[in-house]
Amino acid sequence: MKRKIVIICVSLGVLGIGLFLAWLVSLGFKVYCPFHVLTGLQCPGCGNTRATMALLRLDFRTMFYYNLLYPLEMLYIFRIYATCSVNYIRGGRFAYRTKPDWIDIACLVLILVWTVVRNCTPLY
Repeated sequence: MKRKIVIICVSLGVLGIGLFLAWLVSLGFKVYCPFHVLTGLQCPGCGNTRATMALLRLDFRTMFYYNLLYPLEMLYIFRIYATCSVNYIRGGRFAYRTKPDWIDIACLVLILVWTVVRNCTPLY
């Protein structure tokens, strides 16, 4: 019972932080990527905050402009969270698989390739 409460509180906390950041961005504040600030390169998630704001306005063209792989990244994160939740309901462990499957490997390779491409070409 205590683990369920902790998981619910952590999930609500993460959601709350995300909503708070979205609210700050809507007010005009900028959220900086620590990886970009330190290296000058764009990480796989650079542009996700702006893409989220564009998605909330249903501006799909702008969403893809900020980060082309944003939908894939969000679906992958949702898949991980859903798998962890199902594993918790079935077995009492909030854990992902021990071995990655082909979807995990394909998504991670695609995200890695996208990171290299967006930093080495003048597309963005």
